[in-house]
Amino acid sequence: MVGALSSICECSKGDEDYIKRELVSCVKTLFSKGYVSSGGGNHSVRDGSNPSHIWITPSGYPRSHLTVDDLVLIDMDGNVLRGDLRPSIEVPFHTQIYRVRDDVSAVSHAHSPYSHALIQTLRIVEVDGHAGVFRLECSGLSSPQQLPLSIPPAIHNLLILEYRQLGSRALARLVGDAFSISDDVKILVLLDHGVIGIGRCIHEAVMHVQLLEEWARCVTIAYRLDEASK
Repeated sequence: MVGALSSICECSKGDEDYIKRELVSCVKTLFSKGYVSSGGGNHSVRDGSNPSHIWITPSGYPRSHLTVDDLVLIDMDGNVLRGDLRPSIEVPFHTQIYRVRDDVSAVSHAHSPYSHALIQTLRIVEVDGHAGVFRLECSGLSSPQQLPLSIPPAIHNLLILEYRQLGSRALARLVGDAFSISDDVKILVLLDHGVIGIGRCIHEAVMHVQLLEEWARCVTIAYRLDEASK
């Protein structure tokens, strides 16, 4: 099932060192931009030579000092195969994403402030047949006609999930259900938690996280300027 994975860069072509270096580089970039705190967020990539094995960031380890030697290799059941540190507590939803989406080779979970804050203010409606999974209803802002509410095409199928306990199987099941709705779903917002972006490589997963944050920042600023002008 996972043998036909496609990619947009070298990240899933089997070079373990390259895959790990790019993962660490992306994590440090997200940290430098304030998308994750020192010990927050978690990120993973499929191993290029064995897509049922996953490189994932360790639990609580400072992102500013992360190295390739700190990454942990796990299997799809969360068993540690290599590494001296504990893997992220969010192993359950990472592995569930890879189970339900064979087009995905990377997962990026961040705590993007504008994305999370803005979604909390917008109207959402539940997706039929998917309890706890919601989509945006963009009429939630007071003057949407004056705001840049057109979501970038790459993330237009944004979904929102109601809160589940961090690291829980319940969260993993809900995340898996949301990403199973359509292959066009690339990003989720977890209420009172953060965001999850997926992609064919770590750069694409991070790109989706960044696109959402950029859009949310623009909408927030435009909304405040609109209010100030009244």
